[in-house]
Amino acid sequence: MSSTTPESSSRLRRFLLALPRPESGTAGLTLAVAAFLAIFLNSAFWKAVIAAADIGMARNLGFGLSLAAAMLAFFVLLVSLFGLRYLFKPAIVVLLFIASLASYFMNVYGVVIDDTMIHNVLETDSGEASGLLSARLIGHLLLTAVLPSLVVLAWRIRYRPFWRELGIRALTVTLAVGVLGVSVYAHYKDFSLVLREHRELRYLINPTYPLYAAVDTAMQTAEAANTPVAPLGRDAHQQRPVGTSRRVVVLVVGETARAANFSLNGYARDTNPRLAKRDLINFPEFSSCGTSTSVSVPCMFSRLDRGDYDEYEARHTEGLLDVLAHAGVEVLWRDNNSGCKGVCARVPSEDLSNADDPALCGDGECHDEILLQGLQDRIDGAKGDLLVVLHQQGSHGPEYYKRYPDRFERFTPVCSSNLPQDCDRQAIINAYDNTIVYTDHVLDQIIGLLEQDARQNQDATALLYLSDHGESLGENGLYLHGFPYALAPAVQTHVPALAWFSSEFGLDRGCLTRIAGNPYSQDNLFDSVLGLFAVRTSVYKPDADIFGQCRAANREDGLGALNQ
Repeated sequence: MSSTTPESSSRLRRFLLALPRPESGTAGLTLAVAAFLAIFLNSAFWKAVIAAADIGMARNLGFGLSLAAAMLAFFVLLVSLFGLRYLFKPAIVVLLFIASLASYFMNVYGVVIDDTMIHNVLETDSGEASGLLSARLIGHLLLTAVLPSLVVLAWRIRYRPFWRELGIRALTVTLAVGVLGVSVYAHYKDFSLVLREHRELRYLINPTYPLYAAVDTAMQTAEAANTPVAPLGRDAHQQRPVGTSRRVVVLVVGETARAANFSLNGYARDTNPRLAKRDLINFPEFSSCGTSTSVSVPCMFSRLDRGDYDEYEARHTEGLLDVLAHAGVEVLWRDNNSGCKGVCARVPSEDLSNADDPALCGDGECHDEILLQGLQDRIDGAKGDLLVVLHQQGSHGPEYYKRYPDRFERFTPVCSSNLPQDCDRQAIINAYDNTIVYTDHVLDQIIGLLEQDARQNQDATALLYLSDHGESLGENGLYLHGFPYALAPAVQTHVPALAWFSSEFGLDRGCLTRIAGNPYSQDNLFDSVLGLFAVRTSVYKPDADIFGQCRAANREDGLGALNQ
């Protein structure tokens, strides 16, 4: 039985109605919202610009005040765009929620909300999304979105007759443009120097840049819906003498691993104890195509290089896996992440991220050893050459402690929160390093499987591993990844990469050792994999094939001809 009586409900309703409600014309609410956005939801911008321009110093105080006036005027113009009577309040509420969410992730993780980040959000799964939820996020939304929205909805707006209202709004816009112009003119030298030398500041203006990115993403998505996939490499065929060993290559696409934390690359901690004992080739100077999965994965499998990469073109043109299929190579994608980002759309694929395995799975996700389950059966079931792509969960943050089984918790204490501010930075690094130790174990297991297959079935087997992008672990206040590539720190773009080959592949070991220290990138993946399968096609670039010169030294398998 409810304890609330009609009389008590009536008293509560009268109390709420009796509360004072703010009242003004449209200009008053516009100014109030603009001030709230500039002051409370742009702290990431203000921190960055204060650091960049030394605004705290007296000699730059004038520039700081001019910048504040310009920001306020700019947001007045933004809010004024939605000044239609029945659109005004709903649009402001949407702006407040967008700005609140953006400010939270910019402040907590140091990320930038651009089109790449929005693609990541659209393509994420429930497991990744839940890893970002927290009581602090809910509290932030309540204080900076819900509560202000209730004030906006309660605000009484005095609408005047049409022409008078139009005149007042025109005057508001004119004054805002005037303030913006005067503010910039008064300190034009400071504005031009600071904004030219620190272009990253424009990415931090909230919610303007997130809105721009959202509109750009929506336009790309709408245009993509009616665009067919362009063919690529339809002339592909294998050129390998009959009687040579079947080729089985396992390509492991790592997640969020950074080269700096691989002991194979000189990291002080022993994060690669198993791989260090393997006879493999480590590439210490390897860079990614992007700083997020939604860019790097499509880019590394496309014919485009990072310098000319176009996301729209890459997603609507066949890629490496399609060319291999055209040549008769069997391809299988196995995923323990949030999908292949369209790369595997036309080849067989398996999603293992929600597999029913109590030993490896729980809480809506699985550890990466799930990728090995049934792998030998898939290899045995293939009739010819085979490429298997394993897409790891890897070191995906911010909940690094969930990415590995308890027995791999070598470095302690670990951060058991999805909020970096709640943890000592060393605890974050400890949890992250444990993910690398677990990846070391998974890769070692795969090599062991391929080694055994080579012995029993005389297959020529190989493992290739490269991470999609790196990760920031608190350096310069940045966490996670996804920073614009031109501005991103090296830890987000310098990734681990390695290769292991059975003797049946016939590659010159001395040659491989000599080239290992050369600078390579994900741009080399396309041609290197085609070369391993002896695929001839007009889209193959011999100079980009990492292993080409080491194959030319041993021509009896017929692969040396690919480099001629």
